[in-house]
Amino acid sequence: MRTPGANRQGLTGGGPWENREVTPLFPELQAAFDRERKDARAARPADAMSARASTVRMYGRLAELQSGVIARKGIEVACARGCSYCCHLRVEIRPHEAFVLARHVQEKFDAARRERALARIAGNLERIAPLAPEQHVRAGIPCALLEDGACSVYEARPAACRKYYSVSVSTCRDAFGDTSAPLTGELEDEDLRLAGNAVALGYAKGLEDAGYDIELRELHYALRKALTEPKAEARYRRGKRPFV
Repeated sequence: MRTPGANRQGLTGGGPWENREVTPLFPELQAAFDRERKDARAARPADAMSARASTVRMYGRLAELQSGVIARKGIEVACARGCSYCCHLRVEIRPHEAFVLARHVQEKFDAARRERALARIAGNLERIAPLAPEQHVRAGIPCALLEDGACSVYEARPAACRKYYSVSVSTCRDAFGDTSAPLTGELEDEDLRLAGNAVALGYAKGLEDAGYDIELRELHYALRKALTEPKAEARYRRGKRPFV
């Protein structure tokens, strides 16, 4: 399945401006990228809670910018609750997103539900371990955070998931059914994809400028580290690699 930034490479936070010459919206999106980078670079969250809250606010700005593009262009988004084809792709996230996700699991899941989620995460990591990233994309492994076909952490989902909007359920279904076949139609609106990347990557680059690790890591790996290593977030706050 084709996903943001490339064909069948999973959901990641890749560079936003590959096709900058083809969209009239590029100046507006570049301005959003620059603003996010400047603000994230200048911000100095007092503690881990404030840092997580800053990331959540970024998610809100991402949604606002993409909603504006959807309204302006009249894009018919095909995504709906229970449609989880893209939830079987490789997803990569950054540390600041992993900590928001982990906190959500810790606060919103009871102990039994957390244990079930951790067991699914461990099981997925075993399946993923022998696979190269491109093999993982095609393996059809369901996200460990799916419950009854729906995202159990929707409010805290990472940018890669938030910024992806399909315009064709049938194309998603076909790609899910045969991961090696060519796409049977369009999956995304280019301006909408770039809008999501403008906010998410601008924010990440600002954090990097401020000395924080923004390396992309596979979702299950990063989340398990964030959930099970109490010192990971403190390392991150000190400008160290959090997942070691």
